[in-house]
Amino acid sequence: MFNVLNDWKKTAGSILLAGLLVPASLAGAAAPPETSVAPSIAGGTAGGSESSVVQHAGVKPEGGQAAPAAAKKKKVLVIGLDGTRPNALQAANAVNLDALAANGAYSWTTKANSNYTWSATGWSTIHTGVWYQKHGVTNNNWTGSKFGPYPSLMKRAELYNPALSTASIVHWGPINDKLVEGIDLEKTVATDAEVASNTVDLLKTGNPDFIFLQFDDIDHAGHTYGFSPKVSQYTKAIEGVDAQIGTILDAIKARSTYAQEDWLILVSTDHGGKGTSHGGGSSEETTIFLIASGASTVKGQLTGATYQADVMVTALKHLGVPVSSSWNLDGRAVGLVQ
Repeated sequence: MFNVLNDWKKTAGSILLAGLLVPASLAGAAAPPETSVAPSIAGGTAGGSESSVVQHAGVKPEGGQAAPAAAKKKKVLVIGLDGTRPNALQAANAVNLDALAANGAYSWTTKANSNYTWSATGWSTIHTGVWYQKHGVTNNNWTGSKFGPYPSLMKRAELYNPALSTASIVHWGPINDKLVEGIDLEKTVATDAEVASNTVDLLKTGNPDFIFLQFDDIDHAGHTYGFSPKVSQYTKAIEGVDAQIGTILDAIKARSTYAQEDWLILVSTDHGGKGTSHGGGSSEETTIFLIASGASTVKGQLTGATYQADVMVTALKHLGVPVSSSWNLDGRAVGLVQ
């Protein structure tokens, strides 16, 4: 798995510059004709208008300045794979997740909550951008939650820009029942297949800007057979969800407006697992992964530390939603072209 990683490494005569592979002889020089300058996603306003101008050499209007291309609409898809260990993901034949990693930034050593690797705790950290010490969730009963001062960052995105179309489609219902609120669509379904089919329908018939998905079958396989890359039923469950993700990626690319859109696809998990359980602080339970894929991401393995709390903060930055210091977040944006 991940043979594609070899394609990203530096080769003789080429370097990776600002997210584009260009000849070494052009390093530090202006972009060649018909080569886009990599966009910056820092700052700006919501809904994608913060995209930097993409300029093409040799195309100049009157006055000698390069003509700007139309800014692409920023959109985010967050895919949550419940109970997925990174080494099992690497061992599985997950061609669609492979492709997302190949077209973006990734880490196989992202850290989850250190002591409470429960689903409610992990999804709360992903959604709120803070650790359990702040959001208060340390079990699957959701007791002690503090979502008043630390709401889902999807809600914060809606409050900043009500024009955003937001959706949460999940297999594990408590995410929508207890955590997600203040967004346009909350849908809980009975199977992972329905998570995928409902998302495909939304992409075909709607115009979503910010989507969160949660798939649960991998976690079920871990509890039944074991959370291990050596357990075939567990890796097969990853491959099954990967195929469903493929239908979603196809639906994104089939959109009539796809050429005018800049999709950031984030993939992560709530926890790992050890034996047939989780909830503790072992490395098998707390070591997770993060993939950030799309045109606005850097390419290759992330060298700095990454954390579960970074996921939704990264989504907000791509959407141009400013993060206030008063939110007291623990996460920060990672993997994006600066």
